[in-house]
Amino acid sequence: MLVLLVALPVKASSQQAYQDYLYQLDVYRQTYTDFAVAKNEYEKFKSLTSQSAALTKTIGMLTQRDVLLRAYLSLLNEKLNEDRGLSQTEKQLYQTVISNEITFLAEHAGRIPSIGSLDDATDVSHELESHYNVLHASMRRIISGVILGTLAIQSKQFDTIATSAKALVAVNRGVFTLDKQAIIDRWMLQIDNKRNLYQQKINAINTANGKLTGNSIDDIDRNFTKILKDAGEAKQYLTEATSYLGELVTTLKYQD
Repeated sequence: MLVLLVALPVKASSQQAYQDYLYQLDVYRQTYTDFAVAKNEYEKFKSLTSQSAALTKTIGMLTQRDVLLRAYLSLLNEKLNEDRGLSQTEKQLYQTVISNEITFLAEHAGRIPSIGSLDDATDVSHELESHYNVLHASMRRIISGVILGTLAIQSKQFDTIATSAKALVAVNRGVFTLDKQAIIDRWMLQIDNKRNLYQQKINAINTANGKLTGNSIDDIDRNFTKILKDAGEAKQYLTEATSYLGELVTTLKYQD
């Protein structure tokens, strides 16, 4: 069974990789259906004809499974190429993981032409299936990295504006009335609180992503779901902080 893959938003530069992935997914679905039908026919009739058909369809399915997984890894690599939020070191670490997984899949695909029986096919299939947890965790870590990169861009933009606003408040402190200064201070406190909550979530995601492993696909997905939840909350905190920052800027525009 193929591991579940997560769809990612795409930009123009990764559109071709995304389209290729979708195409390979459609092809895989058809080859898997053909394999399942042929397998059922062989188990039902046990004839040489059905055995030969089952072997052919099994080889086709195994071949396309490797192609599909490589297509998805290529899509992730394109997403990393587009990223402007991760450091070059972080990006290179993720791309090294992708390179290693693509090498594994290429070596596995190289074993398929030597399949001469259904038992051989089972053995070759198990070689990939025994690697599923590692591959699945690698994909999830890379997706988390792409999400962190997107959030990093947004937080950098926020921090630039917030720094300018705070500098303006510092320069004009004493100019505003006491009541207005109290309002400004409350907005700044709210902004800092939301920004701190955002950073706590980002720190939690980084920690969880570095430990994204598990004894099963379910374990990995459970941990990954928590990462996605934290990412959603981090984005919400940053959105709220940005809203408060807008209120602060509006307040600074007008003098009582």
